[in-house]
Amino acid sequence: MSNNHKYSDIESSATNDKGEKEEKEVEDLLKDGFGAYVQRSTNALLFQNYLNLLMLNTPLAVIWVWNGWNPGMVFLFSLLAIAPFAERLSFVTEQLAMYTSETLCGLLNATFGNVTELIVSLFALQRGMLRIVQVSLLGSVLSNLLLVLGCAFFAGGVSFKSQKFNKTSVSVNIGLLIIGVIALLFPMMIDETEPVGSAPGAALTLSRAISVLLLLLYACYIYFQLVSHTYLFNEEDEDDDDNEVEEEEERYLGMWGAIFWLGVITVFISLLSEYMVDALEAAAVGWGVPDLFLGTIIIPIVGNAAEHAAAIIFAVKNKMELSLGIAVGSAVQIGIFVVPLLVVVAWGADVPLSLNFHAFETSTMFCSVLLVGFSVITGESNWLQGLMLVLAYCAVAAGFFVHVDEE
Repeated sequence: MSNNHKYSDIESSATNDKGEKEEKEVEDLLKDGFGAYVQRSTNALLFQNYLNLLMLNTPLAVIWVWNGWNPGMVFLFSLLAIAPFAERLSFVTEQLAMYTSETLCGLLNATFGNVTELIVSLFALQRGMLRIVQVSLLGSVLSNLLLVLGCAFFAGGVSFKSQKFNKTSVSVNIGLLIIGVIALLFPMMIDETEPVGSAPGAALTLSRAISVLLLLLYACYIYFQLVSHTYLFNEEDEDDDDNEVEEEEERYLGMWGAIFWLGVITVFISLLSEYMVDALEAAAVGWGVPDLFLGTIIIPIVGNAAEHAAAIIFAVKNKMELSLGIAVGSAVQIGIFVVPLLVVVAWGADVPLSLNFHAFETSTMFCSVLLVGFSVITGESNWLQGLMLVLAYCAVAAGFFVHVDEE
């Protein structure tokens, strides 16, 4: 009992110290007045990244929509404007994570890391564009696995002859991706092998059952990553004191300010996503390219711009655990969380969204996961492996450019 009391007192003391620290940080943020805080936070959000210049496309998109002008330009303006907002969303999430526990920090990053893809898919789902929902999510997985990871391997390999990372954590992620591929294979095979005259909807029923199981698996994965086996996913820093000082210097927004800016940025991303989805089909016709190419290749590249840059920066700094966590981890989140979540949401809305992504798309996913699995199985990477992944993505892009979908 005495030990329990002692530990309880320690936890209580730690909690009080944390609360006092947070209060002091709030006071420090507001010590020069609310106006100074607004100026400082606005400067950190809008004027410290050249990518933010693309935000100027937002009013152009609004003007083109209001006047009913060229949908192709609406799509282009919305596409360009959404990239900096996605990057700033990542920045604000990191700011908010500084004021939370480690577990909640991971959940925040998992939730907001793919919010752009989720919002785009929800608007497409609302408009009955089920194929766009499927291929945009597929494209995001392919972009992270081949393009983002490939560029990170290549950039890191140019700076370092060989880079090492934790094989166990990577093998867990690859296993989850294989489960995601299996989830797409089963409904496709059911549709392809069903005899003529059999009861319709078997693939849809199977998709919904698998989606519920995948969401359960994702919950277990979060527990595994953030509670029971955190050591597999954390990269130890050599100088903790320097990192704490650096973290202190980066606290620009405060907790409530970060929550406010999360809401503001999400509103802008939602507005631009709606414009982009509405103009997609007309833009594809006007530009003479398949709408599946825009959904699978173009939109995910823009949506993953922030992750792309972060993965490369960490790889150049030889922080491969972080780089892999961004690229492969994001693909896992989409494959076993976002995709099944949308199937369940569509189920609730009585929309027949299934996990049958069709043969070409599912085969592409299978080959990509296989290639990445063989590339990371040794726990080392080099620039040639990165080049292979990037060239594989170029081949995938060429395939979707000439791929003709069923009517």
